Amino acid sequence: MSATTTTAALPGALARWRPVLAWWAISRLVTLGAFGVLEALGPRGRLGPTMFAKPLELLGAWDGVWYSRVAQHGYILIPGGQSDPAFFPLLPIMMRVGKELVDLPYIATAAIVSNFALAVAVVGFYELTIQIFGDRALARNAACFMAVTPMAFVFSMAYPESVALACTVVALLAAYRNHWLATLVLAAAGVLARPEAIVLVIPLAALAWSRRAQLSPVRRGCALASVLAAPAAVASYPLYLKWSLDYAGAWGRAQHAWGRQFRLSGPYRALVDLPSKIPHEPVIGRDLIFFVVYAALVVYAARHGVPRAWIAGAALILVLPLFSGSFESEGRFGLLALPVYWAVALIARPAPLRMAVQVASLALGCVFVIVLLPRLWP
Repeated sequence: MSATTTTAALPGALARWRPVLAWWAISRLVTLGAFGVLEALGPRGRLGPTMFAKPLELLGAWDGVWYSRVAQHGYILIPGGQSDPAFFPLLPIMMRVGKELVDLPYIATAAIVSNFALAVAVVGFYELTIQIFGDRALARNAACFMAVTPMAFVFSMAYPESVALACTVVALLAAYRNHWLATLVLAAAGVLARPEAIVLVIPLAALAWSRRAQLSPVRRGCALASVLAAPAAVASYPLYLKWSLDYAGAWGRAQHAWGRQFRLSGPYRALVDLPSKIPHEPVIGRDLIFFVVYAALVVYAARHGVPRAWIAGAALILVLPLFSGSFESEGRFGLLALPVYWAVALIARPAPLRMAVQVASLALGCVFVIVLLPRLWP
């Protein structure tokens, strides 16, 4: 496609995207407004005075502090203590680039990247849904819910979820349009933002296999490379840690210090430990509720025609964290489970119900920011 053709097509595309971009803008304004209220209320819970010292600093709370440290100092492994090799490198790289190129504060760079990556994600998801289902109304509703889902406040923080989501969605869209080299780059980038993004391999492999007879040998090789890109990116991280810290197992060691130890018995331990953990760790109760809701929505999506490869990927997104022995942060990890958004769009087809779901989701997100964020990490 020539540059002239692309320019001519842009106004039509923007007209198609207007509803989803409108909800993206509304959701970000409401979310940032909730953070403004939180800042006006001042230090509370575990958010001390340092979090209120600069504008936007609250957007870098919790894990954002660690991503900022990686951006500033690189990786440092502290034996027996919490340390930053637990955090994958793409967002810190972006934060460092923002600092070096335009001298933006690290948190400001991350917040800008996160918010605009969500815009890319909702537009890409809209187009991807049309590609899969051929239903513009379903695509619009699903993409709008992606912008307003209760845990979507994370998409405005110094967290990599919106970057991973954007890379994943656009990688899969590029694959549907046979742009396999773009898929390769984006799939690798998504995994370097959040390792859970590796589950895109399942729908990606299913798509490549279904089109194998239609592709030329060169494109077939590119498709295979795209499928392998995410696993290769995951494998590259311990290799980098070996080079930089002289210890390839630094990620696992750091995860252990954060209370995550990946074992086959992890899901069993997560269930058995619930009664003793919930009274002392309310975050577990919150994330258990999200796990149940996400799982129910994935089942609903499976029963209403969402392809099996997508269901398998979503199920894996939800189950993989349980091997750490905890339900902690399932609400955030589940944001990458795309069939969840399709299920909500299928359930909330009537306009009054759809509007009620969107408004209620935004309101719940504000409660999470203003009331819970000072005490519970995302």
